[in-house]
Amino acid sequence: MHIRTALLESKKGAITAIGEMAAHSGAAFVPFLGDAMTVLLKAADNWHPLIKVECADAMASLIVPCVAQDHGGEIKWEKGDIAGASPLSANTTQAVNVIMKALVVLMQDDTKEVVGKACESIQSIIELCGPHSFASVANECLENTYALLAKEAPCQQLEDYGEEFGDEDDDHDAFMTSVCDLVGSFGRVMGHHFVQYLPKFLPPICEYAKSSRPPSDRSMAVGCLGELAQELGAGISEYWSNVFYPAAIAGLADSDYSVRRNAAFCIGVSCEGLGESVASQYGTMLQAMSPLFVIDVNDGDTAAACVDNASAAVARMITTSPSSVPLAQVLPVVLKALPLKNDMTENETVYNCLFGLLEKNQPDLIANKLELSRVFAEAASEASNVDDDLKEKLKLALQSLH
Repeated sequence: MHIRTALLESKKGAITAIGEMAAHSGAAFVPFLGDAMTVLLKAADNWHPLIKVECADAMASLIVPCVAQDHGGEIKWEKGDIAGASPLSANTTQAVNVIMKALVVLMQDDTKEVVGKACESIQSIIELCGPHSFASVANECLENTYALLAKEAPCQQLEDYGEEFGDEDDDHDAFMTSVCDLVGSFGRVMGHHFVQYLPKFLPPICEYAKSSRPPSDRSMAVGCLGELAQELGAGISEYWSNVFYPAAIAGLADSDYSVRRNAAFCIGVSCEGLGESVASQYGTMLQAMSPLFVIDVNDGDTAAACVDNASAAVARMITTSPSSVPLAQVLPVVLKALPLKNDMTENETVYNCLFGLLEKNQPDLIANKLELSRVFAEAASEASNVDDDLKEKLKLALQSLH
């Protein structure tokens, strides 16, 4: 829909303003919440997708003033805890239920951009408010998400008529990234309660990981598997051999750096969550990851992130089952790749692994004392992007090496 008018732009701007004021005014916005909600719910029925996209985006912001007023700006919730008392106040619960219901309806819109933004807002709300915010619409939301993954949703019915899912397709639907991010969020918020849905959700996710799909689809799918592995831990054990393991091993050999980095992440968090039960496969996994350590980090950010994620994966494997890793061969390779160049979120994982080995005076690590000193010195330097607390630990560890 390409019709644009001055009135349309004015409406769009007004909706944006409501969302921004709600997001940044804190509890001061609460007196205006009822009116703002009425306006956005009415605008969500507008005929133009541009207005609906803006509504879906702004809706999540309407929860922020309630959280500021009733919860001191933060709701403390536990993953998967739906049996206990809800941490949400009556006002927050009411606002969440109304907004979530509207967003779930927008998930069934026939415009992909609207659907993608609705998924993003649902993710934002459930990660802010926890599993109780999801309870009233869980079944419908899960069904809508599955329909999107399986390409059965209303916004997907006007394309590829008569074609089978999974046919070669060079086009990546950007909104599907928002859908897969929402699936990862289900794991983050629902925890073990989401395991029961894996038999239904995993097959369509894996369709996007097929070699016939574009790189962005493959990266998205393997990234989604990694998030689920991280959030569900041992909950994926039944699906490790037939789904997670083959998808990650194939991903490590992919031609695309983004797919390879996500595959390395998936391997690492899977090993962390599944523990000793997969230790017998460490050899195969390490061998499959070894080519990532010879990638030229100057080949771009994604190339550097690929090496970083491989380093973090090996660190997770060592931390989980050190006796299953041939440290004499592995440590020199990992140390050479450090400090991390791009994915700073993995600093804690990598350095805590090394600290643990150092505390035990692990012989293979001590044999690489010079290289370890170089890594710690560079990571603790002023120019380093490592956070300050970790830098202090690195400096102390460095002193113990001299």
